[in-house]
Amino acid sequence: MAKILLISGSPRKGNTDFVLTSIFDKLENDKELILLKDKNIKHCIGCLSCHGKPKCILSDDMTEIGEKMLSADIIIVGTPNYFDNVSGLLKNFIDRTHPYYKSELLKDKKLILIMVGGGEIDGSQEFLDHCTYGFVKYQKLSLEGSYCFQALHQNDLKKDPDSLLKIGEIVEKIKSLE
Repeated sequence: MAKILLISGSPRKGNTDFVLTSIFDKLENDKELILLKDKNIKHCIGCLSCHGKPKCILSDDMTEIGEKMLSADIIIVGTPNYFDNVSGLLKNFIDRTHPYYKSELLKDKKLILIMVGGGEIDGSQEFLDHCTYGFVKYQKLSLEGSYCFQALHQNDLKKDPDSLLKIGEIVEKIKSLE
């Protein structure tokens, strides 16, 4: 069975975490859910020290998260939609994956992206793909799917049968990747 790492870029326990937790609960794999809001991740300082070796000079929780990414077969990343972009937490996380870029340590890792936003869902897919384009491209990740949900208030998705069906579709997609 594939080893799965789920990463939440939400600063609160809301709809994004609901989607990721629902997926997590439906999988029998070796899996872990990381909530970036509970982690100490410093901002990239742009020193480029990681260009010589695949290690960041900053000492924080990103070291452990990076190791978990390297050992995962499938990475699932969820974020709320903030002004048609990923959350600041997720952007900071993406920036801190820079040490893996030159060495291609994340190359061909399977990636699934999830975005939850309060506005119209039409166009959200394009925003999600655009916002994560550089991350996917430069890390040479294998983007296996990106999914958008519409929800503004906490617990909106729990009451939406279509969203629950979509979560089931994502779980089936993950199982097909093994």
